[in-house]
Amino acid sequence: MQPSFHFLYRESEGAIGPALWARASALPVGVASIMTLIAWAIAPRAPRDLGSQPFFSFTILAVHTYLMIYGFALILLAVAQYFVSAKRFIDLGRSPAWAGLAPMCLLLAGAANWFQPRSEGAMPIWAVYPFDALALAVVLWNIAELGFVKRPSAG
Repeated sequence: MQPSFHFLYRESEGAIGPALWARASALPVGVASIMTLIAWAIAPRAPRDLGSQPFFSFTILAVHTYLMIYGFALILLAVAQYFVSAKRFIDLGRSPAWAGLAPMCLLLAGAANWFQPRSEGAMPIWAVYPFDALALAVVLWNIAELGFVKRPSAG
């Protein structure tokens, strides 16, 4: 029997194995990846010049509406991934609280990457690299731990 959407993405109770964790992670990670690619493609590259651009345009409204929806969606997808990972950490005999580390590091890295070009020099580009490195390390650890480590044998 296939686990329900509610069980996988909306509650932290229960345990799942590495194969189900990988399959269940594909949905939130895939949706977040696609939405991120779209956000990178449409995000403004520079501040608007109101001297040469109109104050209001439907294109700008659409871009910023998408970016707002994207921000809310990332939070919901991070919560869904937390619940999937929490079940896997429980299966490994660890605290489900570890499941929040990867989403938090990714959100912090995203925030640093968003803030740096808007900081007007207050945050140098090199200051983003530790956030990116930490997020990458935690994601790789999660993949290795949750995707490949077997449940400890009882006894």
